[in-house]
Amino acid sequence: MSKGKEESFNEELKIKSYDIHTYYFQSNENSVKEATALRDKLAKDFAKDVENKDLNIYKLWDRPIGPHPYAMWECDFNKPELFARIVPWFQLNHGSLSVLVHPHTDKGSLTDHTDFAIWIGEKVPLITSVL
Repeated sequence: MSKGKEESFNEELKIKSYDIHTYYFQSNENSVKEATALRDKLAKDFAKDVENKDLNIYKLWDRPIGPHPYAMWECDFNKPELFARIVPWFQLNHGSLSVLVHPHTDKGSLTDHTDFAIWIGEKVPLITSVL
């Protein structure tokens, strides 16, 4: 071990919730259909979680927004046990779509979207200057 200041693995970092962004190309009909079908499948497969308001599924944005350079749709949740079900679901069902999974922590949006991010499929370069 090196001398001096050492980082602690015991730091308590509170994760408040998770966002999952699914990217698609709004000008490509097949990409729009794939994104819509995946969103519909998520709503069906997690219907009870949606009904209980444990999982929120939002509209398809038909243009880039915020740090997201492509059109996307988003879902979010704040129950840790949902993470263990929903992330593997995206791994197996994302098809050709890129998916960003990131937490909301007290470290801020930039860190949450970059250092703490998990990518499924191709990594999309985010517009980090707006975070």
